[in-house]
Amino acid sequence: INEKREQFRPIATRGSIMYFNMVDMTNVVNPITAQPSGWMYNCSLIQFQEQFDISIRNSEKCQPTSKRVDKIIHFLTYQVYRYMNRGLFERDKMMFKLIVTMKIMVVAGQLTSADSAVFLKAGSSLDVKAERQNPFSRWMSDKIWLNVLQISRHPFGVDQMLFFREIVDFIQRNEANWKRWFDENEPE
Repeated sequence: INEKREQFRPIATRGSIMYFNMVDMTNVVNPITAQPSGWMYNCSLIQFQEQFDISIRNSEKCQPTSKRVDKIIHFLTYQVYRYMNRGLFERDKMMFKLIVTMKIMVVAGQLTSADSAVFLKAGSSLDVKAERQNPFSRWMSDKIWLNVLQISRHPFGVDQMLFFREIVDFIQRNEANWKRWFDENEPE
């Protein structure tokens, strides 16, 4: 029994990730009122359990157990995403996707919690007066400048790689192209 239970533990892990991300959406701040969304995104454990049960029932039945577990995990992830996505404001849908993806990657060991914090908070922890002056102030706000500085300093992943350490130099050497990209409606 213990051996079989352990084979299904990854489903419980993914379920935990999805449930707590649903609950964490109550902390998302409304950009207009600067207040947490609170009750509007409130989800109960019973609501989550319904989605969990749907995933177990409706996911593809197959053998071996490892393949069945993968099918349930994929179904559960998509089921909870769709369930939550229906009730989110447009402005918060991308945030939910980002939070879910990053938490899955942290649990899988592909990102660290610090990496996740950088993506969510970026340069908000820096003081503009204590940092070097923004050389791109004609087109880049100080808030974005602090984000660039923070990402240039952060060691990413379990290998602690400074992927963006030269980003400020890259922007300075090719400012016109960066500004053009920055000014696009959808630069992503």
